[in-house]
Amino acid sequence: MRLSIFGLFIFSALESSRALAPVSVTWSDCPQTITPGVQCATVQVPLDWADESKGMIPIALSRLPAKTPQREGYMFFNPGGPGGSGTEFVQYLGGEMQAIIGTGWDVISWDPRGVGGSGPNITLFSGETDYDAFWNPLYGKGHVGAHGNLTISSDVDLFMTQVSAFDGVARSLNQKMIERNGDLLKYVGTCAIVRDLVYLVDSVYGQGNDVNFYGISYGTVIATYLTQMFPDRVGRVLIDGVLDPEKYGNRIPTKWMEVDIYDLDFTLKSWTEACAGSKDCPLSTRYDTSSTLLTKIDTILNTAYERYDGSIPVLNISGVFKWPYDNVASFIQGGLYFGMLTDDNGQLLAALEQYQSNSTRLSGKVVPPNISIPIGRSPYSIMPSYDTLPRETLNNIAFAVFCGDAVDDGSTTTEEIFKETVRISQSTSRIFGSLFPTSSMRTMCHKWTSLRVDLRRLISWVTRRDSSV
Repeated sequence: MRLSIFGLFIFSALESSRALAPVSVTWSDCPQTITPGVQCATVQVPLDWADESKGMIPIALSRLPAKTPQREGYMFFNPGGPGGSGTEFVQYLGGEMQAIIGTGWDVISWDPRGVGGSGPNITLFSGETDYDAFWNPLYGKGHVGAHGNLTISSDVDLFMTQVSAFDGVARSLNQKMIERNGDLLKYVGTCAIVRDLVYLVDSVYGQGNDVNFYGISYGTVIATYLTQMFPDRVGRVLIDGVLDPEKYGNRIPTKWMEVDIYDLDFTLKSWTEACAGSKDCPLSTRYDTSSTLLTKIDTILNTAYERYDGSIPVLNISGVFKWPYDNVASFIQGGLYFGMLTDDNGQLLAALEQYQSNSTRLSGKVVPPNISIPIGRSPYSIMPSYDTLPRETLNNIAFAVFCGDAVDDGSTTTEEIFKETVRISQSTSRIFGSLFPTSSMRTMCHKWTSLRVDLRRLISWVTRRDSSV
């Protein structure tokens, strides 16, 4: 029986007669950290919480200890994903988080299963050649990545010719994942991640203590599963940038795609209103308004579509000028999501406008020659090149978690997904609606066959005690 997140079946103190005893955690200074004072540790947990004979896997942790003589509390954090590294967050931004929640609090996080320093080791590609050979068929003239905004019939017609090719990539992703990882894929789902979290609290702060947790984006799904799986262990829980947990837990992923972009057009308009006439906004001149900036962005996107020469997108500063519509729109979407369009990424967008218009200057602003580019060739990649891709991004752990968690009745077809993409492009978001095949992992979940282990086997006996943090 599958857990229904809100039509809830709770199995307390279930099928395991005892809990795994907490361990003593040994902390040491992290070897590479931007934030002073961050400590690292590793805790071993069962691969299968219901069957310890299947072996143990490491879970990597990082924490920034409280700066007060007596700790006031502790807060576990997840930065989203699936696939976001919690240890890297603490090592890079732990100080900023602690300034928000209070210097008397430990800021602590972990790498969820398959991410960073945590097992199991999920692999997909053997190297750059393998990586390129797999994803490049999505790009180039006449392929799915060459689409525009899907508002003109010729563009839609070309887009729909790519159903079979995309279907093949989705099937290959599933097959390749299973061939390389087998049953390990069943043990990286959100339920197992939450069970690990409870055990980490037991081991670091004492058995039965409250689970204090702050999650953003996908981290809000972890928070929701926590409250449903272990209601007696919930302490202080914060959620930000909420991913609808009812849809995530109960609905076929491709049936709620447009939820992701409901507010993107509004967000883009709000950004142009703030950008208009600002000396700090790279795309704006003193005479620009929100309307003229939106027109500029439309022109940039349409020009990228019209001039696309069919080359595989190259992820460096010169390659940007040959990006197709898909990559430029994804770049803007990422900038809005991460709040980066006023920084280097905004300057890169301005550089693209300059290049397209054969202009060498824009309002006297100089565009820096070296700008980080947060976009990748594969869906859900946000790093600039193969060599710098973290293991979890390169091997698409996000697919294993998201698709493994997903409800799927087997009825969804790739053609339906493409038709839904066209509908969303024409009714919800003219700019961002067309991006789903190359930017959303859920468009491949209908071919995924490795579902997580049954939830009932993951809620093993846990204890709670009334205690202070």
